[in-house]
Amino acid sequence: MKKLSVLAYSLIIGLSSFAYSGTDINEKLLRNFKERFPNAEQIRWTELADNYIVNFMEDGVRTNIIYDKDGVFVRSTRYYFEQNLPYYLLVTIKKKYTDKKIFAVTEVSTAAGIEYFVKLEDARIWMTIRIDGEGNLGVVEKYRKA
Repeated sequence: MKKLSVLAYSLIIGLSSFAYSGTDINEKLLRNFKERFPNAEQIRWTELADNYIVNFMEDGVRTNIIYDKDGVFVRSTRYYFEQNLPYYLLVTIKKKYTDKKIFAVTEVSTAAGIEYFVKLEDARIWMTIRIDGEGNLGVVEKYRKA
């Protein structure tokens, strides 16, 4: 029984270290974060000179959010796969790049808007396309596979 208690205590301490890394995060920001992302897991806060950064997983999506020192949202970056893309963007990509497979998506949001960087592939090529929130699309990079 004593070993079980020690194991449970160690587990609680270990899990709490993922939720808070010892920085002095604004209590209002922490409360707002917990309300906005109730299912967040693997939470890790980092304090920089001018910002707070929180990294976490929610519903299989890796997310990174930057807040300023007043707790105001600056930017978020989300990493996911095809199934999480908004449908209208998925249709646009599939229509234009019928022979390519979507490998991964990076979504970048700021107060000014949202952009998607979609990594596509086929047997010979890797390419990254940029799509804005209105569906405007352009090639960012293109490489031949080795």
